[in-house]
Amino acid sequence: MIEAINALLRSEFPDERITAQIDERNIVTLSGECSTWAVLIQIGHAVAKIPGVRNVVSDMTAKGVEIPKKDYTPVVEEGRRIGEVDSADVVIVGAGVSGCGIARELARYNLKIVVVEKGDDVASGASKANNGDIHPGHAVKPGTLKAKLNVRGNRMYTQWAKDLGFELQRCGSLKVVTSEKLVPEIEKMYAVAVINGVDGARLVRGDEIAQIEPRLGEEMEKAGVKPVLGLWLPSFGLVEPYDVVVALAENAAENGVHFRLNCTVGDVLTENGQVTGVVTNQGIIRAKYVINCAGVYADEISEMAGDRCYTIHPRKGTIAILDKSAPPLYNALAGFATGNEVVLKKNVESKGGGMCRTPEFNILLGPSATEVPDKEDVETTAEDLRYAMSRNSNPYVGTGDIIKIFAGSRPADFKEDFVIEMSDKTHGFINVGAIQSPGLASAPAVAEMACGILLGDLQEHDAFPSVNMNFNPIRKRRVEFRHMTNEQRDELIRRDPRYGRIICRCEQITESEILDAIHSPIVPGSIDAIKRRTRAGMGRCQGGFCQPRVLEILARELGKDPTEITLKGEGSNVLLCESRSKVNEGGADK
Repeated sequence: MIEAINALLRSEFPDERITAQIDERNIVTLSGECSTWAVLIQIGHAVAKIPGVRNVVSDMTAKGVEIPKKDYTPVVEEGRRIGEVDSADVVIVGAGVSGCGIARELARYNLKIVVVEKGDDVASGASKANNGDIHPGHAVKPGTLKAKLNVRGNRMYTQWAKDLGFELQRCGSLKVVTSEKLVPEIEKMYAVAVINGVDGARLVRGDEIAQIEPRLGEEMEKAGVKPVLGLWLPSFGLVEPYDVVVALAENAAENGVHFRLNCTVGDVLTENGQVTGVVTNQGIIRAKYVINCAGVYADEISEMAGDRCYTIHPRKGTIAILDKSAPPLYNALAGFATGNEVVLKKNVESKGGGMCRTPEFNILLGPSATEVPDKEDVETTAEDLRYAMSRNSNPYVGTGDIIKIFAGSRPADFKEDFVIEMSDKTHGFINVGAIQSPGLASAPAVAEMACGILLGDLQEHDAFPSVNMNFNPIRKRRVEFRHMTNEQRDELIRRDPRYGRIICRCEQITESEILDAIHSPIVPGSIDAIKRRTRAGMGRCQGGFCQPRVLEILARELGKDPTEITLKGEGSNVLLCESRSKVNEGGADK
């Protein structure tokens, strides 16, 4: 195999001085300086596609590019100074949709489970920064783990939503072409959907297109085009991704899972090839198993465990959110392509992004897909915004309707597939890494698979846990004042006058809804955490009116000084002192 790798490097990248090594597991390590970051990514992908290569680890650099390296020394020193603070059967690293989904699934058994999250809240990474699409499975490569878990996970969402009380809209996806030249593209999508076993996928024509989405026909008529062929995917769904994660985390906590926020892992402890725990900035936590759901840092956590088997290269995606005053044209994720359409694709390894909507009927444009060397780079750029806006197929909206632009990083590896497996280097260490799109749609199946690996290992060692007879899968849906009738609102206000105090005017979020969120099993400690749980601050003014009031409520309910309340965790304090008088007392120029 090494001969094939070297031959590829010589033929496709003759000007790059890259060397390759391969271990007994067929993990390839590449080193050397590349001419550009883009070339580095191309080389990694090209080598990963060689038959037999299990994955690629990159020690490559790129000319003129700084690749930030996280220094975990202070975390380890602080953790060892504090000493042992807890012990568990299982430590889960990362409280995104994968980590919280696994925690909730494992709570069905009598196991002590601790989830550690470096952020100040659950869903603080990629799980909050995506478009919320529950993909059907027609856009993933057949035969991959992604394809298998995408289709199964999509099916499992119906039960998740029912049990956990979050909004799932099975709006369906309808893509129509108006030119015979584009028919092969639709037929190719359909063929992949059939191979992957996507539920209900079918080709549609003529009147059926209008029956599925009546206004689509109207818009095509205005454009002077006629439908030729469409692909209908009824299993496509929409969620608010942070709602899903919060629901999973709260239900897991109610069933005994312990969460440690602002808790960074600096090392994974091992002894004689066996996991024994983790070192965090909050101290040492002993554990028999560690499940790695650390997103863009999953490769680094795996290396800490003595298993350097893949490299995450972050792929940033930028999304523009439009105001509700500019509603979507269609209920389904629908659109049509003409013969003159030039389909832009930001990255050959991604689906390309497009036009979507939220369950609250905000239009979303994007995401883009830009390879970046910095895992913390979630800065939005003019170039990525232009790409996001290029996906706009609604002639009635434009840049003036944007209320928010945000970016997140996909944790991609060079195989472009999920890595879910027990380490063959360190027993008890389970990788759940490289979970990029369709990771959200796949999440229930990812949780099922990861738990199956752990439980299977326990059974093999005659240590299968007993069933938690007190496990309650139900998490009651919270009150959503904005969606109620006036009669329902009046009744609520009679019972609790705080429902009559509107804190967020744009989204009609009440004080009582914010209080419900604060007094939940996973306490939100920042203004953005309240936003994710209640939508306070998600409207047109983006918190311009309600943010001071949310801050006041948080400080009051958490027993903190207002200056201690942050926007989104450590270092983002909104207020620096209590009042102007205190500034003047200390000297205005100090």
